[in-house]
Amino acid sequence: MTSKLSILWFLIHFGLEVICFQFYGFCFGDPVLAAVMALLYDIIAFFPQFIIGTASQKHPKLPLGKLGAVLVLLGASTAFFAPTWLHIAGLIVLSAGNAFVHVGGAEATLYTCRDKIAPSAVFIAGGAFGVVTGRLLGTRCNSVLAGIAAMLFAACLIVYADKLRKNCGRTRPTVRMANPERSLPAVILLAFFVVTVRGLLAYGLPTSWNQTPTDLVLLFCMMGTGKAAGGICSDLFGTRKTALLSSACSVPLLLLGDDHMVISLIGIALFSMTTASTLGILVSATPEMPLTAYGMTTLGLLLGTVPTMFPGVTEFLSQGWVLTVLSALCCAALWYIMRPDSAPRHRVHTSAKET
Repeated sequence: MTSKLSILWFLIHFGLEVICFQFYGFCFGDPVLAAVMALLYDIIAFFPQFIIGTASQKHPKLPLGKLGAVLVLLGASTAFFAPTWLHIAGLIVLSAGNAFVHVGGAEATLYTCRDKIAPSAVFIAGGAFGVVTGRLLGTRCNSVLAGIAAMLFAACLIVYADKLRKNCGRTRPTVRMANPERSLPAVILLAFFVVTVRGLLAYGLPTSWNQTPTDLVLLFCMMGTGKAAGGICSDLFGTRKTALLSSACSVPLLLLGDDHMVISLIGIALFSMTTASTLGILVSATPEMPLTAYGMTTLGLLLGTVPTMFPGVTEFLSQGWVLTVLSALCCAALWYIMRPDSAPRHRVHTSAKET
């Protein structure tokens, strides 16, 4: 049942990002307006997830996915009208709906995953495939009908997934990734640091080979594959081993692969695998508040995104020494806060309530 839910939410996440990015590409062609709208979208889509997730833990009957789907479809419908101000209003509504659907997916996978992180990783991975599909549709189609059709299908899947989740119940996750010997503030702050830095570095990965739409598709597909593989490998082979090896091995491949697509794609997949690790660490550190933990990851991603809006930042990040130093700091942080794979699984990290 859990694997079925994760696949459903993979598809839902895919459909969600298709309409969001097709709407953005279709409605905002002016470069200056597009840049402003991109920042507005990121803020509204990412920041509220922390608040929505925290509220949902206190009010578990909130139909997050369904409410989000309605908002997304309502916002996207403004694309059929001409006024730019209406498109801006539509983007605001659509972005808010995006936040609700995301938290709905996190709720469905985290409250049914027990001690596994793979279900949430698979759900998250669907977004990368949807983003690149939506981007291509937004610049090549003269309407948003394809994206709306994808979101309507996703809305139907949300209804079905909600019925399945009721049969699974609502069980607090028992993921064990955080080292119980480290202080809770240190674990949370360092995990948040890793999320933020990795989110920042994602915008500066050296990919000179990325010149065509096909190259772009391959790049995002490997990102999505890496995110899913990070969760699956963590459950199969050990969380700390997966996080440290994937993070360390990605750096030389990314540096060597700037002009070599295949090498670079392998590095990108390895780079993306820490997504599951950081989520698992935060969930493990705050087991009574898994959706708050999920919201912390989206706050970190937002914080990592904002600097890239300024000129010259992505060029600075693409320098080899910057990638190497920041990746090394992330590896050190992960090594310090992650529970050794050989540690007994019954050891639970001290929660905020217990301290």
